[in-house]
Amino acid sequence: MSALLGKKVGMTQVFNDKGDCVPVTVVQVERCVPVLRRTVEQDGYNAVMLAYGDRKPKHTNKPLKGFYGKHKVEPAKVLKEFRNQNVEDDAMGKPIKVDIFSAGDEVEVVGVTKGRGFSGVFRRFNYGGAPASHGHHESYRGTGSIGMHTYPGRVLKGMGMPGRMGGKTKHLKNLEVVQVDVENNVLLLKGSVPGANGGLLRIFKS
Repeated sequence: MSALLGKKVGMTQVFNDKGDCVPVTVVQVERCVPVLRRTVEQDGYNAVMLAYGDRKPKHTNKPLKGFYGKHKVEPAKVLKEFRNQNVEDDAMGKPIKVDIFSAGDEVEVVGVTKGRGFSGVFRRFNYGGAPASHGHHESYRGTGSIGMHTYPGRVLKGMGMPGRMGGKTKHLKNLEVVQVDVENNVLLLKGSVPGANGGLLRIFKS
């Protein structure tokens, strides 16, 4: 098993062996337990389902209580599947620690980007806007022309317009593991880690 779930805590900086200051993102890994294994013979694909975090029994509905009871695992906040992963029989139900990674490894991270709400084209697509010179008025930050005359007489696909920005799943590859703190179950990653502080991340080896 070379994948786990973690929570983005924030950013800090550390010094490497050469004395260089490296900006890193701190990822805290809470209780992360494999609870179910999917196989090609039974399910048509290979995967491992992980239970992350702790959930109070009073906040767990009856179907989930039955699921956790069947697999003899305490209720969790999140259930996530990782495709093309495998886990040994004796590792089922036992927490996964950050020591599955080591400093220098390259990992892939999947998270949900920050939601920016309804945004204009300046912010969403980095448009330049209209000239703010003498004689120009009313429209400075507008979209501008979006179509053409009689032919083809429509707006082409992909035209940048105002709309909902952010809040999308982002998959980033080749992020470097700078440090692995096994005692505190913390990973320090170098690179662009998606999402706001407190967001859930899926991390697996590249």
